[in-house]
Amino acid sequence: MDSARQPVSVKTIFADELEGYLRGLREEDFVLVDVREPEEYKAGHIPGARLIPLREIEQRLHELDPRKEVILYCSVGGRSRAAAAFIADSGLSPRAVTNLKGGYLAWDGKPLQGFPRTRAFRKAATPAEILENAVDLEKGAWRFYAAVVRRFPDSPFARAAETLTGMERAHARVAFEYLKKASGDRSWPPFDAYFDVLSGELLEGGEPLEEALKRLETLPLNRCSAFAELALDIESKAYDLYRNLAAELRDPEAQRAFLALAEQEKGHLRLLARVFNKCGD
Repeated sequence: MDSARQPVSVKTIFADELEGYLRGLREEDFVLVDVREPEEYKAGHIPGARLIPLREIEQRLHELDPRKEVILYCSVGGRSRAAAAFIADSGLSPRAVTNLKGGYLAWDGKPLQGFPRTRAFRKAATPAEILENAVDLEKGAWRFYAAVVRRFPDSPFARAAETLTGMERAHARVAFEYLKKASGDRSWPPFDAYFDVLSGELLEGGEPLEEALKRLETLPLNRCSAFAELALDIESKAYDLYRNLAAELRDPEAQRAFLALAEQEKGHLRLLARVFNKCGD
C-alpha cells in the first residue's frame, strides 16, 4: 500500500435518511451497492441497487468508478461496514464511501423482487442497439398508460395516467436523441414517425405489456391507491433497470444516457407519490 495515500473515510447514514440523501445527488455521481447474497437480493432490494456480494467485493473493485460515491448496504449494516472498510483500504479512492446503518431491514421504502431484467438487452451488441431497445420499452409504458386512460377516463387517477403518457413519450424522445448520437447515422426518421411504428410489447421494467394489462384488469382500479401501487411497481422497475444498465456498460456516453433516463424515472416516481397523497380511498 502507498504510505503517502490518504485513507478514505467512511461516512454513515441511517436508513430513514437514504431517500433524502439520494435526492441531493445526481444519478451520475453515485453507485448504490447491495453486498448481500444473490438470493437475498432477488427476494427484495432497494431500487437502483447493484449486486456485488461481500465475498466478491475485493475481486470486483475494478467495476467501481472512483469518480463516484459508493453507498453500501446489507441486511442490517454489518456486511456493508466490512465492504466499506475493504474499499477504503483498497487504494480505489472513490469520491466517498457511505455505509447505510440498519441496512435493508431498516429501510422502509418500496422494495423490488427479482433481478433487474437487463437480459432484455443482452442480445444487443452495441450501445446504439441497447438504446434502440430502450426507446421500444418506453413505447410499451406509453401504451400501458394510454390503456389506463381509455378504460378509466372518469377515474380520480385518469389525469395522472394521462400525464404519464406524455412523460413516457418525452422520455422516449430523450432516448431516441441518444440513439441517433450513438449510431452516428444521419438518416433516422423524425421521432414521431419512428415512435409510432414501434411495437412496445415490453414495459421498461422488462414485463410483457400483455401481462401488465392483465394485472390492470384484475386490480380494483376504481381505487386510486391501487392504480398508484401498480404504476409505482412499473416505474420502480424501470429505474432499477436503467441504473443497472448504466453500471454494466463500459461506453461513457451510453452510461450517461442511461443515468439520464434513470433521473427522469425518478420524476415519474415523484408524480405517483403525489397521486398517493391525493387518494382518499
